[in-house]
Amino acid sequence: MKKAVIYCRVSSDRQVAEGDGMDGQERMCRAYAEANGYKVIGKFGDEGVSGGVVDRPGMQKMLGFLDKLVAQEEGTVVIVDDIKRWARDV
Repeated sequence: MKKAVIYCRVSSDRQVAEGDGMDGQERMCRAYAEANGYKVIGKFGDEGVSGGVVDRPGMQKMLGFLDKLVAQEEGTVVIVDDIKRWARDV
């Protein structure tokens, strides 16, 4: 089975406190994974961090996780709900 990790991000403290942005993004990503035959092997995220910041803690954890898989020659995709969750102005 194909493998995937999920990355979610919300940028404002208001989104963290009031919304279900992270949960909603995860649900959409998991639905996409299931519909396309991916097994989700990890979930990473950043709350209250702007997409303009490159060195985000959750992003760095995900990249470290993916580096280990590459070393083991295991192909894995990253699923994001919206490309804007990856980085601002993309």
